[in-house]
Amino acid sequence: MLSAEKIKAHYGFTPGDEEILAKLRPLMKEHRDGLGQTLMEYVMGHSDMAEFFPSPDKQKHHSMVFAGWFMRLFSGTYDEAYFRNLRQVGKVHVDIKLDGHFVNSAMGEVRRVVLGVIEDHVPAEERKAALLAVNKILDINLDVLTSSYRQEELNKYFLSYRVENKLIGGLERFTHGLNLVLALALGFVSLAVVGLFFFDVSKIFTLDHPENGIIAAFGSMLIIWMMIELLDTEVSHLKGKKIPIKIFVGVVIVAFLRKVLIASLAHEDIFGIASKVGTLMVLGIVYWLVTKSDRA
Repeated sequence: MLSAEKIKAHYGFTPGDEEILAKLRPLMKEHRDGLGQTLMEYVMGHSDMAEFFPSPDKQKHHSMVFAGWFMRLFSGTYDEAYFRNLRQVGKVHVDIKLDGHFVNSAMGEVRRVVLGVIEDHVPAEERKAALLAVNKILDINLDVLTSSYRQEELNKYFLSYRVENKLIGGLERFTHGLNLVLALALGFVSLAVVGLFFFDVSKIFTLDHPENGIIAAFGSMLIIWMMIELLDTEVSHLKGKKIPIKIFVGVVIVAFLRKVLIASLAHEDIFGIASKVGTLMVLGIVYWLVTKSDRA
């Protein structure tokens, strides 16, 4: 199963497209109800599709679900959670045995109406970019929604594929759960580090040499910075972004820097401190090389 970032990359869907879609949100919100009505009329005008919505309650519920999906098109946020929701919608379509043809035809109607709104209300100089961004996100949605049908076809005919798919799905959920546990653990450790910082600050007023307390507090501040970076990276990872290697190099640098500070307090010999400083210089070069490689 492709990640959100890979799917967006395959369609050339950029952060600029995300900004354009987010900017279109107020306009589309004004036309949401009218578009929902148009789509429902389109669905009910075809008996093969209308049979899935036999009662007014079903029709009303579907209109609300559609409105939610439609506004998410213009949320400006398209992370792993967004794609998980799309896959769930596709699975529901498969479970109720809605023919994939209807999904394609309904998406075509949505596209026709949305592009019409853009043609009528978006300034000419912004129209081309808006049309391109909307077409990309609709293509992505159609791809993900119909992928459930492709997967269902494979499940019907290949036992090994079904076993493999369930195993991979289970491992993905397990990995996601481990990431959540890791994020919670980082949060707990961060609170402990904050406590350590206040303890070191108190030393400034209790030690005979307050400068030692200041250096210790500074070391604790470095650890807090390190925990902030790790937490921020883990949250980004949960949203589907890659973990940059430089974050780990940065953590090691912070750890060594604190070690140098502690060594200065313990009055280590000059050679011991020099070796730690030399290690810091090497780590700094590695960090620079990794950062340069990421930008390339």
